[in-house]
Amino acid sequence: MNANTNYNLTDHKILHNNYLDGLATELKVEIILHLSNPTPLARCSRAWYATVNSPATKARWLTWRYGETHALFHAVRMGEPFINVGVVECLFAQKAHLSRYFIQRVMLGFGKYDCRLIDLKLTHNVRPLDLDRKKIIQSKIRSPWASNLSFDVFSRILKEGHDRFDGNNMPVRGNDMESFYYLSAGPLVISEARKKLQDNINEIERLITTFRFAPFPSRRRHIPESTESRSVNYDDYPPADGYENVRQLNVIARAILIQPNLVNVWKKIGYNEIVHDVNDLVMQGSLLILYPPTPTACWVKPGLDQVVKQLKDLQNIGFKLTDGLIGDALVLFEHRLKDIGEVLIDAFVIVRDLNSNTILSTCLRELLHPDKSLKRHDVLDYILDRIDDPQFEIISALENYGIVDNNLLDMAKLTLHTRLQYTPIVYRYMLVKFGKQSLVTKHLMREIIMVKIATSQSTNSPQHAAESNTIFNEYYKAKVPFEPQCLQLIKTCSSDFIVKCVFEGYLAKLFNFKVNFHPPRTARAPDLKEVTPFMQANSKKRTNKHVKKEKSDLQQEWQNVLYECYHGKGEFTDVFRTQIHKFIKRLDSLKEGNNFGSHSKQPKLLKFVHEELLTTSILN
Repeated sequence: MNANTNYNLTDHKILHNNYLDGLATELKVEIILHLSNPTPLARCSRAWYATVNSPATKARWLTWRYGETHALFHAVRMGEPFINVGVVECLFAQKAHLSRYFIQRVMLGFGKYDCRLIDLKLTHNVRPLDLDRKKIIQSKIRSPWASNLSFDVFSRILKEGHDRFDGNNMPVRGNDMESFYYLSAGPLVISEARKKLQDNINEIERLITTFRFAPFPSRRRHIPESTESRSVNYDDYPPADGYENVRQLNVIARAILIQPNLVNVWKKIGYNEIVHDVNDLVMQGSLLILYPPTPTACWVKPGLDQVVKQLKDLQNIGFKLTDGLIGDALVLFEHRLKDIGEVLIDAFVIVRDLNSNTILSTCLRELLHPDKSLKRHDVLDYILDRIDDPQFEIISALENYGIVDNNLLDMAKLTLHTRLQYTPIVYRYMLVKFGKQSLVTKHLMREIIMVKIATSQSTNSPQHAAESNTIFNEYYKAKVPFEPQCLQLIKTCSSDFIVKCVFEGYLAKLFNFKVNFHPPRTARAPDLKEVTPFMQANSKKRTNKHVKKEKSDLQQEWQNVLYECYHGKGEFTDVFRTQIHKFIKRLDSLKEGNNFGSHSKQPKLLKFVHEELLTTSILN
């Protein structure tokens, strides 16, 4: 049976591969075009390998994925063995964009550094280098963009540029980005730049139409922390990774704001990605023109109609007011929201053609995006005070970003939670705003516990570990409750400190025992006195009876979880087992000393331990 099954599976696989190999070449190419990484497909068979690595297929894939304007840039970025003369020829045949600026940047980057010479200089340097200088040198040793091109690819690109742009008169050591900066009056304030740019408009258009000037693409907005590119200094020009810096793209965005028709000039040469490449910078720039950081004496605060007109004019030529841009705008003007916040939000409502509640929800969701890295709480406070049910919206955002993982039983996910997703100010603000018993705070406490346990088992990211330690201690001292379902995580914890916080601290207090455990002191948290605590509408005042009932229910819930945990399947860490054993022995000694009076008045956990756990103890 097993043999037949294996034969059938193998036979099916062969038929499947034969079927895929038999596909028409054009259909194979169409499949490849829709893959972000076709390399695994090349391993299927020789036929697929040949199709994937065909220069024509590579060129089409680049154009499909990155557009005609940036296809050649990404081909150079990928380097060998991806790029070769055949790929370059196919890109030129498929009308991939080539500019004089591209040639200039290739000239800047081509060629490898002499690593041995750099080592000798570092070794024989009389003056010790500071750390920043060493990092700059080390980043240059890594292969910068275009440095590892083969000579035949380099010469083919240079020849094409020579044929297209003025032959031997082409200024290969020039910089068209820098020329554009001065022609568009970059050094001048924007009020003075308008006339200067208009005077130079013909030369600017010639730079674009004749020499095909277009900026390089911007790098991904948020780069994973684990990547080596973190060490690259993005203020260097040209940057080692080849992507255009924000500073240079701001030059383009500023020129468009002064002369919007430049968008059409770029589109005429096939640079249709111009709107996408500088969308956020243009839209943010328009708001900064309306609300300058340092207003002049003659500045008049614009009204709603003026803001809407400015945004809609840009919208009419292709720019978009995206969700992310709305969040960025609020952070950009967080110090001035009391003055201009209402106008901004009303303008967003009109431009996006949405109701106020939807825009406010969008604002909150974007502000709670983990990549925002908020440094202040003001903008959160401003938006939350205008939302009817802020806790519901916050929890929805947390779930949307995967901050709250309801499946705490999946231990494999623990390794993914080695750092808090937000900056410390967010956790502190939520605690002050909603209180220790709120749903929001409890949800965040769950994340804090997961991170605390994960970092206690890892030796990486000491800075993140210190951050999570501080926030954990602050939440613990504020008496934010541990949820019973967290016990599934805590029993895997190897940190004696965390387990003590639960059993010798939180649970001891919950069941009215004397608490002898106190965490170490931490730095004093910033004072958030100006935050007004949230008051639930139509909330009833809790009576002593209600408080006692809630506490009794929580005690019972913990009892049930403890019983299931100790009598169910699963493993404990030695630390967890030791701490629980100490805790139960402590309870036993208290009973022997009759410190609680009659048995009927003992705390429920003590009764539970003796009546349930100790009868079938697995601790021995």
